Amino acid sequence: MWKKVWKKQIPHKTRVFAWRVWHNRLPTLRNLLARKVIEDAVCKFYNREEEYINHALLYCPRIEPVLAVKLSFLRNNSEQWDIVPIVNLVISRNISSELEELILCSWEMWYRRNKFIFEQKIFNPRMAIDYALTIASEYKCANEQRQQGTHRREGWNAPPERVLKLNVDGALFDDQCRYGTGMVLWDATGKMIFSANKPERGSMDPMEAKLLAILRGLQVCLPLSIQNLQVESDSMLVVQEVTKIQDESLSIWGNLMHEIRLLLNRFSNIDVRHESRLSNSAAHCLARNSWHLNDLVVWWNDPPDCVSHIIKHDALM
Repeated sequence: MWKKVWKKQIPHKTRVFAWRVWHNRLPTLRNLLARKVIEDAVCKFYNREEEYINHALLYCPRIEPVLAVKLSFLRNNSEQWDIVPIVNLVISRNISSELEELILCSWEMWYRRNKFIFEQKIFNPRMAIDYALTIASEYKCANEQRQQGTHRREGWNAPPERVLKLNVDGALFDDQCRYGTGMVLWDATGKMIFSANKPERGSMDPMEAKLLAILRGLQVCLPLSIQNLQVESDSMLVVQEVTKIQDESLSIWGNLMHEIRLLLNRFSNIDVRHESRLSNSAAHCLARNSWHLNDLVVWWNDPPDCVSHIIKHDALM
């Protein structure tokens, strides 16, 4: 069983986390009580039960309903099995991505728990799970591209003639409880038309940050009367969400998606696509560098110093 987990296409830290879960090595409050490190093992989210490993990762009433919606194999689990039998069940079902999703969602629930206990920060469990599923989806997509031999040349590529390309990205600033957005518009010769970044306040949701980056980029582009536009993000899940048929998008980002679609409809020819993180590095750097700003800043023709080397490098690709 453990060999199957170790071969999964997930971040290394989550494999280590899964090993600790399997061997009951997580410092849950129940384990700390058994070692006489603390005197009270009651869950900090739900003050009626002790925090043992299954409770912390799956069955706390604050997270169980959300997990059951996102992970179908938990819906009929009325007996609340231990996590090890659940892992064996998932492996026996042999359904693509289920094991990765279970591990990543469990890891995200543990991360959320630690943020609350040690930093008094409360993360919405639905957003935490959506972020975990984002990672699972992107790792799956990258793995499929490698297996099919469709992995593209890394690095930024200029758009076709008479088409402009908008690279966008979002970044979280946990210590400030806000995030930033960055965007760069290029022409077919690799010349930068504008670069911009803007600080934002929100729910500390990485999906929301990346979606908002698309919205801000479109808002800056709209007055320029652009006929043909490519929009690129390094998040596969964001691109999938934006390109869904409207009636299929029932996500928690509904209001934001509505605003994005209104703007998309204002362009005569627009294409939203996924690109690698390396090819999106200028927008990412701008998003990270917006932490000290108070509002939107736009640079026309000449980029700011923080990304000038990236802009020059990408223009030569």
